[in-house]
This record gives sequence, structure tokens and C-alpha cells, in this order.
Amino acid sequence: GEPTHRLYVGKTGIEIRSEENLNRQKVDFSTIDRRIGGGNLSRRQTLPKAIGSLDHDIVDATAGFGSDAARLALMGYRVTALEQVPIIAAMVQDAIVRARQDPQLAEAFGNRLQFVEVDATQWLLQNKGVGVVYLDPMFPPKRKKSALPPGHIQLLQSLVGDVNDEETENLFQAALKAATNRVVVKRPNHAPPMGANPVATHEGKLVRYEVYHPLSLG
Repeated sequence: GEPTHRLYVGKTGIEIRSEENLNRQKVDFSTIDRRIGGGNLSRRQTLPKAIGSLDHDIVDATAGFGSDAARLALMGYRVTALEQVPIIAAMVQDAIVRARQDPQLAEAFGNRLQFVEVDATQWLLQNKGVGVVYLDPMFPPKRKKSALPPGHIQLLQSLVGDVNDEETENLFQAALKAATNRVVVKRPNHAPPMGANPVATHEGKLVRYEVYHPLSLG
């Protein structure tokens, strides 16, 4: 059957525990490597190259546990992260509260990370005129006998459930209507392109970032 998860609220924050094993997950932005020039926050990476200028506000429409949104905010981007699964939203909001209580981390974030618990497709249809929309749609893992995805990705998949192609396509179309500068889509290298006509592709070892012109740019 489906794994059973419970939310625990304690002094150190909100964590989720699996009933089947001792697996615990908590969202903690303090563990991000923030050293100057450190690989994690280097703007020479494929994701910031795909996102482009710091001048554009970003909407991360598939925030999940917020790791990409947090990294982008720490790089200097202004990010609004959207996530509709209540358990995940609670964990991310808890992580943001804890980050704001840590003076060094709060300064590093500089209030550039906002979070909204909402259906992203609906939000995008109601909020036209955002600079960059970033999407990391759930995608079935490549069938390998050995490697399961990392624990937090397994947990995310079990909480979000199956996301069908139609929902993903609707989100992509809403992003193309809402963005004024570009839509950036993260895809596993083994997956087909999200759309027919990316204007650029930034490829890493396992994933690539596809860049699309929004509909407002024709």
C-alpha cells in the first residue's frame, strides 16, 4: 500500500516521518553551501545561466521543498515560490521562518524569497506579467534496476502523487501566458523536450534547462 507519513512539530521545526522506516525529512536552508564562489551559488551554473539577469522577478511554480527557489534567492534573484500540497507548504514555510531567525541566513536571503500555498496553474492565470517562470515538473525516473531517487525526491513524489501529462501541459501553457521574459523548464536529459521550440538549452550531467519565449513575445 501507500506509505504513511506523519507530520511532527517540535522545537527544531516541522519534520515528516515515514511510518514504514525511520526516514525523517525536514526542510533546512541553513545547510546550503553559501561560500563565495562555492559551486552551489555560482552564477556560472546551468540554472542561473538559463534564468538570466538578476533584474527579473522569478516565479518557481513547482517549488516542492524549495531547494531551487532558496538557492536562486541566495544568488540574488527575487523569487516567489508556489506549492499546493499542504504538508510540503507547511515544511517550507517553517524553513523560511527558521531562516529569518538566523541573522546571517536572513541577511543572505535579504527577503528575496516569498512563498504562496496555491495551485500554480490557477495562480499563473491570475497573475500575468511575471518576468521569469521556472518549472521543474515531476517526471517518471529513468527505469534503473539499482538506483532509487534520493530520499527527499521519493518523499516528494509520494506526497504529490502522480502528475499526469495534461496537468503538466496546462501548467506550461499558463506559464507561457504569465511570463514576460522567459519560461525555464528543468528536464531530465532522457526526457523529451517540454515544448516544440526552446530558444536555448543549457545541459548539465543529468538534467537540462530549456528556455522558451513567452506568448507575449510572440
